[in-house]
Amino acid sequence: MHPKVLLIGHLYHPDGETHLAARADLTVLPAPTRPELLEAVRTAQAISPRYPHRADADVIEAAEDLVIIHTSGRGTDAVDVEAATRRGIIVCNNPGFGRIPVSEHALFMMLGLSRHGREHDAIMRTGRGWEDRLQRHNIIRDLQGGVLGIIGLGQIGSEMARKCAAAFDMTVLAYDPYVSQEHAESVGATLCPTLEDLLAKADYVSVHAELNDETHHIINETTLRQMQPHACLINTARGKIVSQDALHKALTEGWIRAAALDVYEVEPVGPDNPLLALDNLLLSPHIGGLTESFMSGSAMAVATKMLQALSGEPPEDIVNPEAWEPAKQRAMRLLSGA
Repeated sequence: MHPKVLLIGHLYHPDGETHLAARADLTVLPAPTRPELLEAVRTAQAISPRYPHRADADVIEAAEDLVIIHTSGRGTDAVDVEAATRRGIIVCNNPGFGRIPVSEHALFMMLGLSRHGREHDAIMRTGRGWEDRLQRHNIIRDLQGGVLGIIGLGQIGSEMARKCAAAFDMTVLAYDPYVSQEHAESVGATLCPTLEDLLAKADYVSVHAELNDETHHIINETTLRQMQPHACLINTARGKIVSQDALHKALTEGWIRAAALDVYEVEPVGPDNPLLALDNLLLSPHIGGLTESFMSGSAMAVATKMLQALSGEPPEDIVNPEAWEPAKQRAMRLLSGA
């Protein structure tokens, strides 16, 4: 009998779903209601919630035979990991696939802010490009020799540091209480003892931290006021790391010059979101990691690791390894039909 796999939202690439469908009883719920989700998960043995869908404590408790929950990317904030661990359910993520595409997207956003790309595109379309350009040249700052502050020096933050130190000879500062100075130096960065120290010195601040209790709204009114007036903020990590209300206030009152966001506190972004009216804000629809290589690779990784766990083989990237033994026993019991 095939194992039952539930996808809450499609995988990033159809290859992953094809791989699963050939080896499992696959159900895909692109946009389930709460009752539909709780009913579908009841008999599932593996689930993958695609952000912004969540596998919270109620979903986990409703699942009777669950062995594995797999996220689509690196972040696990859409899963109640503690609830899963209590139930003996492993949680896996995809930590390696976003390093290149997300760092490239953050770099694109930093370049766009540096060269005022959004503004210059707009004035060209009004026919005033040549007339207005000389009024703007004196506020363009070179990246070369500038100061970049990185919040979170994990895989993506480290890649951003390497790129900017090598390509633009930037001074790269980093704030991350969980990495060593040796690691920071290996990627061309210098650790700052406090976030305030980084914010006071950086021309650009790029957020690459995980979302957790420590980082929720770590960018707020207090920290935004600690940035320089000419500085810019870039967030390609998670929306709830930055307080939207505080950022709106900072941009409208001129505490900082500009910002760029790929992620938001509430997704998808509705047409009434006040951020959409700001001229000094560059926006993209949470696509930082969505390159062809990422989508195909991450989808196949989800499918492969789900099937490994369901066969009793420990997959890579288990974030709660203490749950593996009960999860394995459940998988073997389901395999035997007991």
